[in-house]
Amino acid sequence: MVEKAVIISDTHGSPGPVKRILERDGENFPIIHCGDFLYHGPRNSLPGDYDPEGLAALLRQYSRRIEGVRGNCDSEIDLMQIGLFDLPEARTLVINNIELFISHGQKEFGLPFEGGIVISGHTHIAHLSREGKIIFLNPGSPSIPKDGTCGSYAIIDFVKGVIYLKSIEGLELKAMAL
Repeated sequence: MVEKAVIISDTHGSPGPVKRILERDGENFPIIHCGDFLYHGPRNSLPGDYDPEGLAALLRQYSRRIEGVRGNCDSEIDLMQIGLFDLPEARTLVINNIELFISHGQKEFGLPFEGGIVISGHTHIAHLSREGKIIFLNPGSPSIPKDGTCGSYAIIDFVKGVIYLKSIEGLELKAMAL
């Protein structure tokens, strides 16, 4: 049984906050990355600690545990630097009998299930809500937040049956039962 999963998105070449998150919560757990790994993109300012090569090296250490999707700013060569190859734009995972649909969020996809967790990024705005049997989760961005936080990510705690939105300092922003 998988105890937890760390959910991140829109890291945009900023290793500092990602390192803090993974040191605090990334111990031997799957890491779900919703895309936009290294490049900051033409519509975003450079993160304060912009170092795509440093972030690639950091994420390469975790590449066997990363379940990712390609974002609108991800090139094949960038993803290869992390050790990730042929990432899809969207995918479905099943962890502990819970279906997870993961995409970056810049495109519309039909939902492959009637109950589960839809995880996306792209907006840089942390969000957690429920509509019927579907939970919608956006972990926000630890690097270029656009929601008034100092950066955010999420944890799915399968043992406790709770999803947590957290600030990069580890403070709980919101929680919801699975």
